Parts: sequence; structure tokens; C-alpha cells
Amino acid sequence: MSKIFRGYWFYWLLVPCLIAAWQLSLTPEALADPLTLERVYLIDSALLLPILYFLYLRSRATLKAAVFRSLALGAAALSYAAWLMPEGTGQVLPSLSWLRWTALPLIIAIELVAFVALMRYLYGSDPKGEELVNQGIPPLVVKLLLMEARFWKRVFRLITGKSD
Repeated sequence: MSKIFRGYWFYWLLVPCLIAAWQLSLTPEALADPLTLERVYLIDSALLLPILYFLYLRSRATLKAAVFRSLALGAAALSYAAWLMPEGTGQVLPSLSWLRWTALPLIIAIELVAFVALMRYLYGSDPKGEELVNQGIPPLVVKLLLMEARFWKRVFRLITGKSD
């Protein structure tokens, strides 16, 4: 169990951080002084979370992938922070709202390309779980993905009577 905590420490830290940010947005102090709340969100989402995620990924992914994923997490965290801010308050986050609508189609396209590549690999002739783990996907997720791919291959064979 401690191996799971040590191996995926960032994810165990991320959930409490997001819940704490949500709870912080509901306090009377935050509603009374939204500029301080905005500064806290900016430091957390633009600096702290991306830096921690980069430190987490530095040994698991290439430098380019770690930087890209950290920036993507920072953008998602900024979007979450803007959503948590009280309506009509803030100085910086409202001015960054145009980035959300500019980046959203790009993020969807990148995710779609990654999803198609993953599905092609999983439903290919001989998928190897080790290669997916080396790409940074947790071993349990890889095992579940491969099990699902095998299931759907068997269903396809059963329905069509073909081998592949």
C-alpha cells in the first residue's frame, strides 16, 4: 500500500487541493475579499500545481511530455479557479477567460488524437502493457484497458464469426 502512495503521490495530493480550493471559495472571508482569493487561486493553479506535477513526472516521462502535461494541468487548474471565483469579481482571472475558449478546441483535438492512437494500439494485433506503463499510464489502468480490449475482441469474434 505504501508503494501506491509513494508511486502516485501527486494524485493523492491533487484531490485534497481541489477540494480545499472549493471549500475556500465558500467561506465568508473569501466572499468578503475576492481579490485575496483570486491571488491564492493564481498561485496554486498557475505555479504550485504545475511545478509539483512536473516534479512528479520528471522521472516518468520525457522532458517535453512533462512540460506539456504540466502546462495543461495549469490551464485546467486556472479554468477551475475561474469557475470557483464569485461572479463579477477578480482582476486577472476574468481577463484570462478568452484563453479557455481558445484552448478548448485544441485540447479536445489533442485528446481525440491520443484516444484514437491508444485505441488503435489496444485493439491491434499484439498490445503490450509494458509499453503503455512506460508512457506513464498507471499499471492498474493498463491492465483494465487490456482486459476491456480483449473482451470486445471476443464479443466481435462471437458476433461476426471472424477471427479479427
